[in-house]
Amino acid sequence: MTLFFALVTLLAAPAAASAQEATPAPVTAVEDISVNSSICGTGRVASIATNLPIRSTPYTTGSLITTAQKGYQYDCDATVTGGWVTACGVYSNLWVRIVFSSQYGYTYAACLNDV
Repeated sequence: MTLFFALVTLLAAPAAASAQEATPAPVTAVEDISVNSSICGTGRVASIATNLPIRSTPYTTGSLITTAQKGYQYDCDATVTGGWVTACGVYSNLWVRIVFSSQYGYTYAACLNDV
């Protein structure tokens, strides 16, 4: 019985919180371009997401140029690191530079597939 009460007490006690514990670890993280270098490997990508934002910079603070729908295809010429975002179930700072209408835009690599 003593072991039971010790276990209940241990489980019921509040855990000490630290700054690191307050931020949950991502399930999937891509930090290095080489990890996901196949994105934009063909020079053309397609969106796997609905309302995928295409921004002026590879950061969520970049102005919104347009949004892509699932299946939309774009030419691309580079993968770049930018701001960290959770998109399409992946926490990453890898963005793809796409080319359209004679301008560049940036969107989340995790939400694109090569075509």
